Amino acid sequence: MSRFIRFLTLALTFVCLSCAQIEKSQDKMLVKDTIMSYNKLLIEAAKTGNTEPLKDLLIQREREKLNHWIASWHDSNVYMDGRLENIKFKNITISGNAANVITSEDWVYEYKNLETRQSVLPASAIYYEMEYILQRANKEDKKWIIKEIKIKAEKKKEEKGNK
Repeated sequence: MSRFIRFLTLALTFVCLSCAQIEKSQDKMLVKDTIMSYNKLLIEAAKTGNTEPLKDLLIQREREKLNHWIASWHDSNVYMDGRLENIKFKNITISGNAANVITSEDWVYEYKNLETRQSVLPASAIYYEMEYILQRANKEDKKWIIKEIKIKAEKKKEEKGNK
């Protein structure tokens, strides 16, 4: 009987550890999806000035900073036409209801006139190392929300053909 209890204890431990690993893996995917959705909606918001679609991805303070940044360009009759060329998730750390993510991102930006859609500044390629700090949207939900965004490193990349 004691062998059976030991076996049962080991089996339950294994099942619990496996479930925890699966949940952590799912959380990592949800965190990545949140950051990818943010970047996609950021590109659109920079063009249109509408940050409303970001309300479910950013806490209010981060949304307000983004609104000011976009409004400053739009007030000058300019918008940012951005493209995320590449993103690599270098490190994802999840602890309870908090997540910390480090990415490396390659962007291309071009600034255009809001009315004519003509370029007013030449396109520039920039490399960023970013830090995203996320929290669970609420305890019942598995959804993540971005609490803070930090630029850890920024470097203008040389355009191909311009040496």
